[in-house]
Amino acid sequence: MLAGAVAAQTAVSVVNFGLPAVGPELQEDFDLTLFELGAVLTAGLLGAGVSLVAAGILVDRIGPRSAMLAGTAVGSAGIALAAAASSKEALFVALFVFGIGSAVVPIAGTGALFRVYPVARRGWALGVRQTAVPLGGAVAAVLYPALYALGGAGLTLAASAVAVAVTGSWFAAVVTGDRPDRRHVGRRSLATILRAPGVPTLLAVAACYIVVLQALLAFLVPAVEAAGHSELTASIAYFAVNLAAGVARIVWGSVADRGGGARRVRTLVEVGVVASVGALVFGVALHAGPVAVVVAAVVFGLGALGWNALVYLSAGERVDPSLAGRSVAVAATVVFVLSGLATPVLGAVVDVLGWDALWIASAAVAALGAFLAFRLPAQAVGDRA
Repeated sequence: MLAGAVAAQTAVSVVNFGLPAVGPELQEDFDLTLFELGAVLTAGLLGAGVSLVAAGILVDRIGPRSAMLAGTAVGSAGIALAAAASSKEALFVALFVFGIGSAVVPIAGTGALFRVYPVARRGWALGVRQTAVPLGGAVAAVLYPALYALGGAGLTLAASAVAVAVTGSWFAAVVTGDRPDRRHVGRRSLATILRAPGVPTLLAVAACYIVVLQALLAFLVPAVEAAGHSELTASIAYFAVNLAAGVARIVWGSVADRGGGARRVRTLVEVGVVASVGALVFGVALHAGPVAVVVAAVVFGLGALGWNALVYLSAGERVDPSLAGRSVAVAATVVFVLSGLATPVLGAVVDVLGWDALWIASAAVAALGAFLAFRLPAQAVGDRA
């Protein structure tokens, strides 16, 4: 089931976090400004963001297997339409539809792991599942430029549509049962989640960290090329940062499991500190040689891309076990919606103030997230498998 969850999320993440690998090509082919490029690159995330809570309700009402099949059908259709898009407006709308369908993937996957893994292994398990996000980016860093050279955006996205359909169907086949869990489906579930100790602060931490993540993922390739480095250097850096992020999510998740899960908050603080320092180092390294750029990108990625599983883990464990999946959906909504809204704004910052301002701002926002994480109340972690 863990393998199925990783496969389905990887296919989705190839699109959501892999398109930046061909960002300059998309910008040229569709005549996009940096603001418009940011909007296109995050259209899928925005579509998922506005649908995650609904996806959680759908899983509760009809069960994870049926929900996965429905979401996979919508997501595959959306990205197939994106492959045929001839204008930037059509491309954005099609990717947005893809995001709506893909919203069920993280909800069904995270919920399944909460059910089958005990607390002392849950951070590791969610870390492994979350490696699918940077893994998707790493796969795209290798495949997307080659596919784009062969057949442009049409071939690139058509291949992704097939991958989403196959992996989503596989996960639907292996996910545990299809018995709906209708507890807390009613109106009071959201209010109950938001009243849980530390949840509002945790959502604020997630809001800070997602801005930093999107700054790195969406604009790494354009920033490296704008600094005068080659396309090869940009591709290597993008590939390396995604691999580093995959390792980081497993490592940070394992660290958070120490003491029977008592190290959740401290680990969230440490991730933010690494991201803040990494943003400054990366900004400086862009003015140095290609080796420095790749190394700095890896350091930045260890923090900026290592926190997702920790936020979802803490969101699920701070509420009643029957609300864990819905609580993860609320946290993911903040992450996905802000990723879609923040990225165009970050592009506008670069248009007006330049690349250095982006990395300085990223360091400041990461530091704010670490400060907010430090103020999180300790959570009483029990075995909620």
